[in-house]
Amino acid sequence: MVALEQIKTDSEALDAGTVAIGPFARLDANTVAARDGKTRGVISNLFGSQAAFQAETMALALSATDLVEQIEYPRPEEHSSADEWVSAFFAGEAARGPSHGAEPAAGYSALWVLWLSAVPYGLWSESIAGPSVDENRTWIARLEVVFQGAIDHFGMTLRADATVGDLAVAVAGMVEGLWLNQCLTDHHPTDRSEPIATAMLRSGRLLWNGATLPAPENGDALSDVSRRAGARGGRR
Repeated sequence: MVALEQIKTDSEALDAGTVAIGPFARLDANTVAARDGKTRGVISNLFGSQAAFQAETMALALSATDLVEQIEYPRPEEHSSADEWVSAFFAGEAARGPSHGAEPAAGYSALWVLWLSAVPYGLWSESIAGPSVDENRTWIARLEVVFQGAIDHFGMTLRADATVGDLAVAVAGMVEGLWLNQCLTDHHPTDRSEPIATAMLRSGRLLWNGATLPAPENGDALSDVSRRAGARGGRR
């Protein structure tokens, strides 16, 4: 309770004024400058103080909307079937996320982990929640476009009780949920003989198959047309 109350207090201070929390509050300007062969004076000239530098760095890390817009998803026309495309899509999502034991490196997965360290403060801070929700909306909107394109390309349809928005929200939640597992293990959480990416592929396939209906075979389509024609003839 004391730890939670401290996070709540820090969150309220964050909304009252620009302050850094979590790992950003320990970010040392000297160390950052030294990585680029600069001096602390460069950061002081740009930001005025280490506290301002820490807060600006946190704000940058929590707003990665532009990186979401740059994600390159597999193109449906480059795959022979919807199943093949779905596998490529979720393999890409697994690779885009964090990897247990990996060295720190610049990229979206590293920013996601930094965002994760700030998530508890989002319970009480709009400064954390606002950019995070904006990024999530941008991602879901992209997923809607990507999924609709694949559905159209492969001649599929959505089930009557599902929308492409439902599928996008479900996939976004599942992906980030399994990225938590990827932070902690490089094996499937219940089958250590399988890599962690297998969990993403299988879970993703379940969501896709639960929301979509496959393209009908030609014979099935003709039979359906005949049945409908027969039904109309019977009514007449």
